[in-house]
Amino acid sequence: MNIADPKYLEHLRDLPSGYLLDLLADNEEIDEESIYWVLQERGLSREEITQKLRRRRSSNWPRTYTIWTAARWITLFNALIVSYFNMTGLYQILYSDHAFRGPLLFLSVGSILCGFFIGFKLTTHLYQGGKSLLYCGFPIPVGFVDLQTGEEIIPNKAPTILRMALNALVGVNLTLFPLIFIYIMMD
Repeated sequence: MNIADPKYLEHLRDLPSGYLLDLLADNEEIDEESIYWVLQERGLSREEITQKLRRRRSSNWPRTYTIWTAARWITLFNALIVSYFNMTGLYQILYSDHAFRGPLLFLSVGSILCGFFIGFKLTTHLYQGGKSLLYCGFPIPVGFVDLQTGEEIIPNKAPTILRMALNALVGVNLTLFPLIFIYIMMD
């Protein structure tokens, strides 16, 4: 029992109640007493916690980390499709003699800059990506936190920068798509 370990309790107090309940529901060899302690500090009785755990374990709905995994793969697949659409649309804008070619190129540069900002925000997004892992970065995780120990896991510098760049490209695709779509519809 780690109730006497203040660092471990602080780590558990930082986690949302849903994550704590998922940790209890999915992991057999976890310090249940510490998690119960933190949940009871939040106003839940032991019976309520046990009832919520029973509901989670018997539910047919997938866990949040399963949904996040599916969302990551769907986002990456859609980003590939939208990348092709955006590249062909930008190519058409560059080599067209359209009356709004200049403003469209200016708006494209603005969209790309805004997309990098959104990509940065995606890189700092936290979510439960595994049974006992908290991911930082969507759709491609840049870093991880072990929910059982509170240990931060950061890959080497080069893979981290590559993952951040890929998240930025997803953001750029997200912001550039509406502009390219409007241009294609105007033609």
